[in-house]
Amino acid sequence: MIELTNWAEARGWKVAWGPLSVLEQVRSDIERLSASGEIDRQFEQQELRVFEFPPAEKAGAHAARVLVLAVPRPAHTITFELENGALETLAPPTYVHYSRLPESVRQLLLADVFPAETRLEPLAVPLKALAARLGLVRYGLNNLSYISGMGSYFQLVGYRTDGDLPLPAGWSPAQPQALPECEACGLCRSVCPAAAIRSEKFLLRADLCLTLFTENAGDCPQDRLPAGHRCLVGCLECQETCPHNAGLLRIEPSGVVFDREETQALLAGGPVKDVLACRIRSKLERLALAHYEPVLARNLANVLAVRRRHAHVLGSP
Repeated sequence: MIELTNWAEARGWKVAWGPLSVLEQVRSDIERLSASGEIDRQFEQQELRVFEFPPAEKAGAHAARVLVLAVPRPAHTITFELENGALETLAPPTYVHYSRLPESVRQLLLADVFPAETRLEPLAVPLKALAARLGLVRYGLNNLSYISGMGSYFQLVGYRTDGDLPLPAGWSPAQPQALPECEACGLCRSVCPAAAIRSEKFLLRADLCLTLFTENAGDCPQDRLPAGHRCLVGCLECQETCPHNAGLLRIEPSGVVFDREETQALLAGGPVKDVLACRIRSKLERLALAHYEPVLARNLANVLAVRRRHAHVLGSP
């Protein structure tokens, strides 16, 4: 078996693992934050309900370890053709092919690292909290997780496994750590368009974060959008401002272009006729973003409105 850490490092990835019992510590962390009111109740019900903490006694000997890998990810451009040119929007790192990455990494692990019969079961737990307990990441003031050399531009994937992953004697969960640079910085707080990053508490108001509004149906007030907003979903304001991310954001073309007819149909609002709807959905499926179809028209209109407003301000006397 190839040594896992060296294999990951050769790819520019990071890796950490621990005993299955660390999941109980992660569950305890989440429950404590919930009980103290640090986590907004509506946000908890809406966003955290997908997590599953399997009882340790049901896990069996085949799931003796938890394994987490950090894979650097770029942002991707998604283009919409307009009458007066093209509008280039961004999908921030981790959005494109987010749901497909765990299986891709799993297949690589079975091909290169572990015997083919090794169990690698994807984890449905808060991977950021787990990675912090494994000592893999540190938290920024914006509550994103950071790794030296990657900044916050990576995706975490996690598995339960019976793979041969030895632990040092006396292993114990790490205490979650914050980036020391954050204490005297605060740049992310100053640029957050939703004032979600607070000074009185470390945990941000996730229920106010612009990302939450762009990912879900309902109102997404344009007055909350920053002047440079170009994300078709999500937000990059606090990440691009963060000194810990300086020079680390990569932007790659997605290869997906919505033609003028598709773009006009989206901006017109209302139902899109069948043939156009199929074309639009097909392009979203290429990016593994089809679940954002219900918010696509609204978010596109918002990006375009911000661009027009910004251009007007720049052109005014």
